[in-house]
Formats: sequence, C-alpha cells, structure tokens
Amino acid sequence: MTEQPPILFLHGAFSGPEVWNTFVAPWFAQRGHKVSVPRLPGPTKGPATLRDYVDAAMAAAEDLGGRPVVVGHSFGGLIAQHLAARRRVSGAVLVSSPGPCGLAPSFWQLSARYPDVLAATLVVQAGAGDLLGIDMIRRALFTPETPDDWIMEFIGTPLTPESPRALFDGLTWDLPAWPLARLTPMLAVLGDQDAFVPVTDLWALGLTYGAETELIRGVAHGLPLDPSWKSLVWRINAWLDERAIGQRRERALAGVA
Repeated sequence: MTEQPPILFLHGAFSGPEVWNTFVAPWFAQRGHKVSVPRLPGPTKGPATLRDYVDAAMAAAEDLGGRPVVVGHSFGGLIAQHLAARRRVSGAVLVSSPGPCGLAPSFWQLSARYPDVLAATLVVQAGAGDLLGIDMIRRALFTPETPDDWIMEFIGTPLTPESPRALFDGLTWDLPAWPLARLTPMLAVLGDQDAFVPVTDLWALGLTYGAETELIRGVAHGLPLDPSWKSLVWRINAWLDERAIGQRRERALAGVA
C-alpha cells in the first residue's frame, strides 16, 4: 500500500493556523497524511520579510520529512510558490492564491471593485480587527448566503495585523522564480466570488506554471472555512490520487510506476 504524502498547510495574511486546523487539516490527517500547520512569523517577530516567511515554511517542511505537498491559502499560496521554486516540495496546491505577479493584482481589484473590503483590510492592519462586524467579514471572506452563526463560530477571533514589510515584498520585488516553480506539479483553486484574488490570477497560475486550475462556483476567499469546504478537500484529494503527487518514489520502488 502506498504511503500517503505529508502535507504542509500555510495560512494567509491576517489569519493563523485555525484557517486549516478547523476542517481541512484534520480531514487529511484522518486519512493517513502526516500534516503540519505552522504559524508564520507575522508582525510579532520583528520586521519579518517575505523571505522570513519562506524560511519558516521551509523549516516546517523539513520537520515533516521528505518532500511534502504544500497547500497555501491566500498569501500562503505565494509562499508555497516560493517553496516550489526551491524544489523542496513534491506538489503545491494554491487556494485563493495570488498569481506569479504577487499581490499587485489583488490590490487593484480591491481598489476598483471592493473599496470597502480594502478599507476593512486597512482597519485590520491598524490592529483594530475586532471592530469589524459580521456583515463586513461576510463581505470579505464569504458569500451573502453564509449564515451569521457560521461566521460567528468559525471566525471567533479578530483578524490580526500582518508584517507590512512582508506584504510590501509580495507587492513589489520578491516574486517566485517561475521557471523553477513550474517544474513542481500544481493545482490552483479559486472561488468565483473571491473579493481579493481576481480570476486573471487563476489564469496566470495555469499559464505560468502549467497548474491545473478550477473555479469553484458559489464560494469566496474564505474557502477553507466556508460551509462548502468539503468541495475543496475532495478536489485536493482527487488531484493527489490521480496524479500520484508525492507517491512517485514509493510506486517506483514497488514496481508500479
């Protein structure tokens, strides 16, 4: 029997490991995957750069052993692309992730189409995330149909500030080395109601990296915590199985590949 590949889950900006620990990481752990959900540096460990985030993710990958699959949400997806460029993971799943051009397309989409969500993001960055009400959290992360009680239960802690230096790095110069990253098998998933990530980023991930792409109907940026989160885990699970991601060595040793 082929051993299940380890999975490294990376959270996005303004959040923490609970994004994955609530539903998705336990789902894969119950199916035999060794999982790790590290907390990335954030603003509490000095003026952390994007490279500091990448180094922390690399250390977590090494602790898992072998070449794990990396699953990154939002800003964590950009970090996952850096890990792919370093050729230290066997596969990468990018969930509601910026494309290879970094955060600039997200900034322009927020400015043009969702200025209220951009304003709310600035409130969070100022350390006043507890001032955001359910309606604004729904507007930023969920769909209009998401019940209040769901949001209250699973977004139980205020959104937290992010390292401004890391965000600046991802907005400007510190972008993944795409010729190297494209050598890693990738799956990119985006909700069709995502306020932060434009659908053009999904297309760019497919064109630049050769990633398999999927636009999931009726979900927004908070896909890992959405009431439809199972649509995400089943898609990831099918991709891992169909492409034998992280299993090629074991299958070759067994004479299957």
